[in-house]
Amino acid sequence: MRVRRSRFGKIAAGAAGTALLLGGLAYATMGTSTGPECGATEAGVVPVLAAQKILAAHPDGAVVRDRHAGCFADDPFPYAGRFYEFTGTREEYTSFYETAVRTDGWRPVVRDEPSQDVCYTKRIGEVTAFLSLGGHSVDGVRGYGIDISASYGETPENGGLLC
Repeated sequence: MRVRRSRFGKIAAGAAGTALLLGGLAYATMGTSTGPECGATEAGVVPVLAAQKILAAHPDGAVVRDRHAGCFADDPFPYAGRFYEFTGTREEYTSFYETAVRTDGWRPVVRDEPSQDVCYTKRIGEVTAFLSLGGHSVDGVRGYGIDISASYGETPENGGLLC
């Protein structure tokens, strides 16, 4: 028995298939997904942040295990980052990035309170970006994360929630 599809059903199925294909291609080529939290303006910044060369820089022995990008659910701040598996010490990766970020134009952010995470800032196009670096584990894998968050608006000198 042959099942007949209505014209609408064929169009809907074709549109859904196309959307899945294009979404998959975008994710594969960019390694990121903006998600519904991003407005149009913020969504345009996500690939710019994800393409920052500093995210691909890493000390010897670090292996990228995750790439993430999008906008925060509660605020439309765009972000991009990576998690690296790393068995070395915190001093080893922070020392590596201390040189790499300065070479890439980032300036250290003075924090009001002591923190294990390190933060830097610079302008990227029309946004103020903050790069944070901190050690943690993901699914039992020890390493560190390097993340860039950005804002079009005014931000506190210490980076506030973006640091």
